[in-house]
Amino acid sequence: MKKTKQTTRDLSKISSEKTVAPEQDTVLPWYKNLLAVPLLRSVVQHACYPYLLQFGALCFFVLVISIGWDQPVFEMGSAAEKLYRKLNFTTFAIWGLWWTSMIWIAFFIGRAWCQVCPLELIANIAERLGRWLGIKQKLIPKLFRNGILIVSAYLVVQFCVSSFHIHRIPHRAALFLITLGAAAFSIGFFFKYRFFCSYVCPVGMLLSCYARNSPFELRSIDKKVCERCRTKDCRSQKTYKSWNKRGCPSLLNPPQIDSNKDCLLCMQCVKACPHNNISFGIRKFFKDIAVGEKAPLALSFFLVIITGFLTYEMILNKEIKEMFLIPPHWAIHFTGIVNPYMKGFFKGLWMLVIFPGAIWLSCAAMYKILSTEKKFTFYLSCYSIAFIPLLVSAHLSKALEKWNGWLKGIWLPFRDPSGVRTFNAIFVEKTLIEPGKIVALSTLRWLPLTIVLTGTIISIIKIAQTNSYLNKSSPKTTIAAHSVPLGMALLLGAMYIFNILMWK
Repeated sequence: MKKTKQTTRDLSKISSEKTVAPEQDTVLPWYKNLLAVPLLRSVVQHACYPYLLQFGALCFFVLVISIGWDQPVFEMGSAAEKLYRKLNFTTFAIWGLWWTSMIWIAFFIGRAWCQVCPLELIANIAERLGRWLGIKQKLIPKLFRNGILIVSAYLVVQFCVSSFHIHRIPHRAALFLITLGAAAFSIGFFFKYRFFCSYVCPVGMLLSCYARNSPFELRSIDKKVCERCRTKDCRSQKTYKSWNKRGCPSLLNPPQIDSNKDCLLCMQCVKACPHNNISFGIRKFFKDIAVGEKAPLALSFFLVIITGFLTYEMILNKEIKEMFLIPPHWAIHFTGIVNPYMKGFFKGLWMLVIFPGAIWLSCAAMYKILSTEKKFTFYLSCYSIAFIPLLVSAHLSKALEKWNGWLKGIWLPFRDPSGVRTFNAIFVEKTLIEPGKIVALSTLRWLPLTIVLTGTIISIIKIAQTNSYLNKSSPKTTIAAHSVPLGMALLLGAMYIFNILMWK
């Protein structure tokens, strides 16, 4: 009898120590929680997810580097260079498939690419290796937690495109990938908590901005369940070093996530939650283009850069492009520069910094003059986020145009990965016809035109909502000042729409 009572007390003690799953008060329909679909949940909950996807991407990463290594280099800007970039598997895979697809994936699913990214796996392994070797890994200094490193990295990549043509020369594209892999490994080795992914990755800010528009989100289902949870496994530091069911590797607090901008969708919080209280499902488009949210200065700088990049990329008419490039051509002529790399640098400086900077800063100055706000940066911080729908619509349109120009000959890089034999057949021997466009640009342009027009309208609506919000919270601003961001949106939208209409 005593033994039975003792056993009962022991079982009672064990039972009280276990975490009791709080009852979930909210049940979402399946489309608001796709993880309720048994097949999807079983995939996400698997211990090898997403590592198998990342390992596959890493193998492809190495393959792309090996194919691009030591391939022919043609004169920069020549017809041969422009043709060869579509025929070599490395440049075709990076700039024709991956880069364009990533824009659409970010717009529709958010930062889903981060699930597959081989650089995250490299940084993850490097961090574990450094920890195993006893390296005293550090946190990122506070100075660099504002996103400035990501913006700088993106700017460097764009300058490498304009100066060294890493988007056209396979060998340099391979060097670009090697540099990214080396950076991810070295940073992961000496720093902890996803330093590379969160604060250095060149596409991090782009994905963060475009993910705001996504019609999908990862959120907690019932806040009360999270409040009653005893273990907080989704953000626990005790499980950070685990491979599976980890506390958030990015040090986010999953129950408090209210925007797509920072979550990498690694699904570790989904695995770790003992109550199945985290959902991934459908929501409204552009939900995170939040009225009243102050944009960090780094985000504003990024939008300045992307404004210039898209302005240049949307121009397909040769005469208009020559007119756009008159200032850097004049500067090159005045300085007597003959080095092609420096010519590319001047072009990039105009396209990425001077031209878009003049638009944004002149509007910021005009806003300050017309209002009584003391800070010059007020315009950038209050209105930057509202321009994201317009800019992402232009980027989606450019991706469509690139697919149209590249994908008709998609079989060529797979049949001849180096592209040399195919290039000779087309350019030298004339025994093969160069693949053209899938459809004529005069036909295609109506779809990008609709996309950009929609993005422009949404940005104007968001700007108008921001003006209404500022009228209540900051009565110092005037109607004339409020017209400045509306005018800028109309200007950018008109430029993009005009250039699309000139596609022929």
